[in-house]
Amino acid sequence: MKLNPSFVKTRNVRNFEVLMDTLALAEGEGRFGLVFGQAGRGKTRTSQWYSAQNQSVYLRVLSIWNTSERDFLRALATELGVRAIPWSKAAVFKVVMDKLVADPKPVILDEMEKMPPKFLGFVRDLSDLSGAPVVFVGEVDLLTYLKAERRVWSRVFQVVEFEPIGASDIVFYGAEVAGLRFDKAAAALAAKDSDGDFRQVRRLVVALARMAEGKGASDVNSEMVSIAAKQALKGA
Repeated sequence: MKLNPSFVKTRNVRNFEVLMDTLALAEGEGRFGLVFGQAGRGKTRTSQWYSAQNQSVYLRVLSIWNTSERDFLRALATELGVRAIPWSKAAVFKVVMDKLVADPKPVILDEMEKMPPKFLGFVRDLSDLSGAPVVFVGEVDLLTYLKAERRVWSRVFQVVEFEPIGASDIVFYGAEVAGLRFDKAAAALAAKDSDGDFRQVRRLVVALARMAEGKGASDVNSEMVSIAAKQALKGA
């Protein structure tokens, strides 16, 4: 069995790209984007892919930083390519700001809701002073978290909610990754059994690819999806 590991542009990915294009239209002023949704919808993978393809900065926020603004800023400086990172918080802030002023590339902060609200002040100042767009990525709680901070929420230009992975996305993903051909009923059942979770979809497609290889055919029907779901998703 051979799977194609290429990144597949689902509907959520295309919406993410539209968000980034919209932020680019307001070049020269501080502005934020927001991407949120339940776990398993592909937000982190999409953010990492976009950053790699578009010279953006991606930073996965860690809970251990929640009492140290300096550690957060130092991690951001590292992702920006700063080699000699100063020790004091004020000095790190200046180095990060100087980097973004020189090259105001998009900064994507994943799971920012882990941080106390005061961290948002650093991010707002960096974006305002440099003109670099910042995109917050997280789960549903992130929306409430940002709305509670009026000065931040007023700068949010674009919001995208990552929706459950649908039947059409599964058809496309299965074809691109494993050469599978889902019929309409099979795709609908796969979407239901995976509960719109992209991680579950990947596991299901791998199981179906193995079944298809054994049968010597690429067509996928509802019966195959039911069997694969029991094996890959329900532990049966």
